[in-house]
Amino acid sequence: MSRTGNTDGHGYAEENASTEDTPDGRPERTLAALPPAHGRGFARTWWGRAWLKALEDTALDNGQLQRGRKHAREGAVGAVCVRPGRITAVVRDRDRTPYRSDVLLQELDDDEWDRLLGVVAERSGHIAALLDRDMPPQLVEDAAAVGVDLLPGIGDLEPECACEAWDHCPHTAALCYQVARLLDEDPYLLLLMRGRGERELLDELQVRSVAHAARHAAPAGDDASAAAPEGVPAREAFAASGPAALPAPPPAV
Repeated sequence: MSRTGNTDGHGYAEENASTEDTPDGRPERTLAALPPAHGRGFARTWWGRAWLKALEDTALDNGQLQRGRKHAREGAVGAVCVRPGRITAVVRDRDRTPYRSDVLLQELDDDEWDRLLGVVAERSGHIAALLDRDMPPQLVEDAAAVGVDLLPGIGDLEPECACEAWDHCPHTAALCYQVARLLDEDPYLLLLMRGRGERELLDELQVRSVAHAARHAAPAGDDASAAAPEGVPAREAFAASGPAALPAPPPAV
């Protein structure tokens, strides 16, 4: 696996989340506020660190990021709502003033999703990793090879906050740091931001993987069976009652 370690309270994102559809039928997840994070880092997986790198490369004021980290460590970020193209939370300032904070991330279009699902379905290891809530680097590299950027880069995390800051403020930074902790446990949240929910994604991968297996199945017919090497069926081999008889010894010289 590609994880570098588990977050405190492994499974928190799964046990403290509700999943529903928005009025327009799109998937949405709401995750309960995380406890304070005193004395620990915010990202322990490589994809969680990539998320934070995108934030830190984008923000123009490192002081705002430092204040955001402090807010997140102190538990100032409320429940986090994740939906296609956007994450949202209420973040309280040091004086307890609440600010609605949003961070926007570009969704993948239908053509990009088609290419992404195609490369994932071609590798059983990619599907197994996702089922294990892992995101191996090879999956991200294969996606990039077909022109799909899964992880955000510089300038991709666009802030919107009720404090009316024009760049990342302590509130949107705190939201991003908190989401890094959630992404550690569940990379499906990133895929939801990119536009597809977990159930929809897995259903589509199942359809594609079955079709992929059918295309690569051995051809049926007499020619195929004639070309197959002869052997003993496994059922017969394991049903034998004891060792096979030894051959007769060679004649004496």
